Amino acid sequence: MTNKLNFKQVMIAGLSAAAVSVIINSILFFIFKSMGWITDDIFIQPNQPLTIVPVIMASIVPTFIASLVFFLLEKYTKNGFRIFSIVTIILMLFSSAAPFTAIPNATMHYSLSLAPMHFVVPLVLLYFINRSKKSNA
Repeated sequence: MTNKLNFKQVMIAGLSAAAVSVIINSILFFIFKSMGWITDDIFIQPNQPLTIVPVIMASIVPTFIASLVFFLLEKYTKNGFRIFSIVTIILMLFSSAAPFTAIPNATMHYSLSLAPMHFVVPLVLLYFINRSKKSNA
């Protein structure tokens, strides 16, 4: 029994996931900023502290790229969701190290505040794709 999603269903799931990811990551950003964990004296890019705009973009762009990857796996394999889930979880675990290694002079609090944001996008996308698959059954 295979219930494959079409392009429209995948994009609706991706759009929903992007919207929810933006909301969650924005809330996390402002919470950590108000706690003083995310500060303006640590630069992500040269002379630019982290603002809400890159947080929003980092929530939207990967969601749509991953949605397209899922669609291709769904279309051309028998176990698209299973393959996508495994790859997504592996990449999520690797990306969780980025805040601790890729930002020069980042404090532990700064890195710890960015770590949960790296989990939001893949987990929310998996949730919405799974929900779409179940409603399509």
